[in-house]
Amino acid sequence: MIIEGIINNNVVSSRDDDGKEVVVMGRGIAFGRKKGDVLLDVEIDKIFTIEDEAALKQFKDLLVSIPPEYLQVSNEIISFAKEKLDTELHPNIYLTLTDHISFAIRRKEEGQLFQIPMENEVRRFFPKEYVVGTQAVELIYKRLGYELPKEEAAAIAIHFVNAEFGIKVRDTWVITKMTGDMLDIISKKITGLKEEGMEKDSFATSLKMLSCRLVMAQPIKDKCDEKLYNFIKENYPNEWELTEKINTYVKKEYKCCFTEEEKLYFTIQIKRVKDLFD
Repeated sequence: MIIEGIINNNVVSSRDDDGKEVVVMGRGIAFGRKKGDVLLDVEIDKIFTIEDEAALKQFKDLLVSIPPEYLQVSNEIISFAKEKLDTELHPNIYLTLTDHISFAIRRKEEGQLFQIPMENEVRRFFPKEYVVGTQAVELIYKRLGYELPKEEAAAIAIHFVNAEFGIKVRDTWVITKMTGDMLDIISKKITGLKEEGMEKDSFATSLKMLSCRLVMAQPIKDKCDEKLYNFIKENYPNEWELTEKINTYVKKEYKCCFTEEEKLYFTIQIKRVKDLFD
């Protein structure tokens, strides 16, 4: 690989075998070097590939303005996340997480304390990502010496949810709030759902997946089984009424709605959970 630009002593820009620009990290990789010098494989610790040109430029600009240790700890957190979550992560996570760490530390230095919204909901609906967030807070303290509020774990977790699903931070917060709202409405009718437990976690996962569909997917016109539709309405009237109540709420607050098949599925899920606690 050839050095195309020096970002700092530990990071340079180059191009991969396909001619795409990449960011290359290695301890002291740019010290005493200049554009056009050849990089040896032994010098390279990590290659960052970010497809979006605007995001790549933002990433390079960010690396110029922050200590190299921020990127190193970000890389360590992401490596832990890949193992913990066992899934592919969008390459932009290197930009978004490093930027978040920089911003969180700056807030800490300036004595600004921001409340993290829906911290309990993030911990409940995205438990694996929350564990990653908790580990991140510990690593930031261990590697950088900054003791961030424990609530930062939720904010960091959201970045990994985004990287898993390829969605925006704003959408993830909406999904989290919508899931919590629906669970709260149902918990008022099924008191057992107020208690923590495996059944509640399983049901919350179903709500989370439904919220993801409502927020991320385009409305679809579905054609459901008319006989099943009538059977559910006639035999589970209370559960159907609760489904309609939630659908009305979602329409009003989030400008989206269930499909007919989702209504059937949701009503059956409510019935199943209700039977567990009755």
